[in-house]
Amino acid sequence: MKGTQLAALMMAASGIALAGDWSDYKAAFPLFPCADGWTSCEVDGATLGPDMVADSEGNPMPANMRFGFWAFDSLPAASPFVGLSDYDGEMGDRSLKDGGGTDAVAVDDFGGVDEIPDIPINEQVNLSDDTPVPAGSDGGGGYEEPVRDVEEPDYGRDVSTGDEPKFTPPTMDALRDARETPDADPIPEPDPEPPPPEPDPEPEPSNDAVAAADLPPPPPPPVQSATCDDLRALETKAILGNLGVEARKCLDLRLAGASKLTDKDKISRVLISDAKARGDQADWDRLMKRHLEQIDRSDPNMCLVYSIQLHKRGVGKSTQVIRWADYALENKSKWSGATHTRNVYYLHQLKSQAASRLWQRAEKRFVKDRNEKNEAKANNYRSMAKQASRSWLDYAKASGKDTSKPYAACVSASGTTEFCPR
Repeated sequence: MKGTQLAALMMAASGIALAGDWSDYKAAFPLFPCADGWTSCEVDGATLGPDMVADSEGNPMPANMRFGFWAFDSLPAASPFVGLSDYDGEMGDRSLKDGGGTDAVAVDDFGGVDEIPDIPINEQVNLSDDTPVPAGSDGGGGYEEPVRDVEEPDYGRDVSTGDEPKFTPPTMDALRDARETPDADPIPEPDPEPPPPEPDPEPEPSNDAVAAADLPPPPPPPVQSATCDDLRALETKAILGNLGVEARKCLDLRLAGASKLTDKDKISRVLISDAKARGDQADWDRLMKRHLEQIDRSDPNMCLVYSIQLHKRGVGKSTQVIRWADYALENKSKWSGATHTRNVYYLHQLKSQAASRLWQRAEKRFVKDRNEKNEAKANNYRSMAKQASRSWLDYAKASGKDTSKPYAACVSASGTTEFCPR
């Protein structure tokens, strides 16, 4: 009795198991698991197909899953950027036709294709979607594109059906008769465009306007000559660079005709201030040189400023730098306190650097052309650089300024540390 019941139970269980079909396991065996859209591909040297894959813990997973469900580790289909797999098998005597033609490649030309084995299921399934295909349909279990009933558009053919009369186009005779019939409605002609409006007539000029037109234009106002007598008022304009061309010409004429040196000094300073404010470097150089050479060189500030400007223009102005630095040192007593110390230190520095430039240029010329003349110039400029750097070093020590730069210049020019005590 127990054996009969057990057998019945097994038969019932087996019947339930056999009742399942392929759609119950479709998700576990994807038809196109590869990222490139193919059924089979190579991933990291292993073949990936519709069969299930195992995660790091050995759990079976569908082949198209990118990450494992349990351990969340990457599976072979994790990367979406895998390219098409290259076919490396043997084709034998078969060959592909060129893709430039329009004829389709027959299957027989390739020697046939491998048949997909039949799946023993009770109901065929269209694997492209979740809708089952009834058994007995064409295709034998393969993928079939579903047939959609789409109404083709009509492009001019007669689509009338039944007893409805079909449209027949009129003949040329019928059109000609209709055109000649007097009862036919005439074709309306387009309305003519309205003419453009006429311009308003210009009013006739009055007698006053005619009389004014006959009169000659009034003469321009007389040009008033610029005056430059008030130097105090011109100083304000000069500081802003608004002196003007006429005022500068007037001041130049007044400077040339002035008899007192103090008047020339004041006029020249106004012109120098205006050129400085306007940013006209060439005019400033001309005016400064004229003032120092022809009017007054006793102002150490002007000599220092001019020496600095010449030093910026390169080695070609080094001789002039030393000249005007010496003039400034002659009148250094006009400075006092920290201003005296700072400006005298700058003047010694300018002389030392200008002499070093002259010496280095003379050395290059002597190396390029070794003769007695170039050798004498090189020795003279080196002696000048040595004395100027020593004076710079001595004043730096006496005034408590930094001695690193003058000491380096002194050692470079003399070639020995004994000549340059610190």
